[in-house]
Amino acid sequence: MLLAAAAAGCATFQTPTWSWPGTAASKRAEEDLEEELGDDADSAVISSEYTSPDAGTPWALLDGDNLKKTWKRMTGRGPNEEVASKALTEGDLLFRKGDYAAAIPKYKKVIDRWPDSSLEEDAMWQLAECYFFTDQYPKAEDGYDELVRKYANTRYLDRLAQRQFVIADYWIRLDEKYGYPTIVPNLFDRSRPLFDTRGRAMKAFDHVRINAPRGPLADDSLMAQANAYFLERNWLDADYFYGLLRSEYPDSDFLLEAHLLGLQAKLRSYQGPAYEGGPLEEAEILADQTLVQFPDQLGPEEEERLLTTRARIAEQQAARHFRRASYYEKGRHYSAARIYYGMIARDYPRTKHATEAVAKLDGIKGLDDVSDNPFPMLTRVLNPDALKEAELDAMAEAEVQEAVAGRDEAETTTAGLPGSPRR
Repeated sequence: MLLAAAAAGCATFQTPTWSWPGTAASKRAEEDLEEELGDDADSAVISSEYTSPDAGTPWALLDGDNLKKTWKRMTGRGPNEEVASKALTEGDLLFRKGDYAAAIPKYKKVIDRWPDSSLEEDAMWQLAECYFFTDQYPKAEDGYDELVRKYANTRYLDRLAQRQFVIADYWIRLDEKYGYPTIVPNLFDRSRPLFDTRGRAMKAFDHVRINAPRGPLADDSLMAQANAYFLERNWLDADYFYGLLRSEYPDSDFLLEAHLLGLQAKLRSYQGPAYEGGPLEEAEILADQTLVQFPDQLGPEEEERLLTTRARIAEQQAARHFRRASYYEKGRHYSAARIYYGMIARDYPRTKHATEAVAKLDGIKGLDDVSDNPFPMLTRVLNPDALKEAELDAMAEAEVQEAVAGRDEAETTTAGLPGSPRR
């Protein structure tokens, strides 16, 4: 009979039968237990908790969760829908009266007595709301996140994201105003986390986007994170979040701002011609993309500023190529030097390095590279790929020289025409 009840997922909790029935002591014990249990003494308990197939093994019985559940069942505090429903009603009544502190234990009782149910979902939301309205924002944010982790499709998802966004925005504004130290504990203000107010704000913004990736505040949270990093002068992280907004939310109202501020973040993360040039190349692409994608949204001042920025990127790219060409020229690797000087003259003709690059090309024209290979014949046999690399270098050099020659010829032809550009 017991096995049949367990297989059906139901059990009936009754006052245990003592091993010495009929005695006065046993009757008094039964009366004391019934008085302690109250309404739970003869209640029908229907468990909604999942029971593992290994729950009956000796090792499983020693598990902490199983011990807790067993103890709750033995003391009459196992899952009980009637008790949980009554506690939820009482908690809602206190909540509507504004007595949020008194409603908190009621909602905790619902969560404890009827888990994995719509009652628990409602109680978890209301419990987090109680923390929110009593200014216990860390507990509220944790409660909202715990709710969406357990009930991913909860009907409170949109409202939950709004609450988390408000909390994150409040924390980030406080940190920007007061600059709280990361490792100094907060022991008095319960509206802030114990440590790292700024870090918890960023985490809350992450929760808004992750919990509701297609919600109305997903792109807002990304923009808020990117702006916070930008104001902190953390250019790499700001660039990452601006880029994430551009790629994941192309219909966002912040798309133009994400392009303009992302461009500035890339330029400021670039450290000079002696360092990695990836941010500069990405900035060049992003500047061109912004000019093409937003021709009607850019004002005259913004467009002029963007064109100035584009010209500055070209100057920095030319400086990178000129530095590398000078390095190869000093090492008497003239083929490589001619390639980079030619790239400056071809790709960045309006920069200040273009004229100097053309002069350098004329100066090293026809010079042969120094050979750092003491055994060229042996290399031909053992490393034939070196010959292919040399051929590719020669082809690249010829292509650049041809492009430069063609540009010079075109400028010479049009030099006498009215309105022709001057170098």
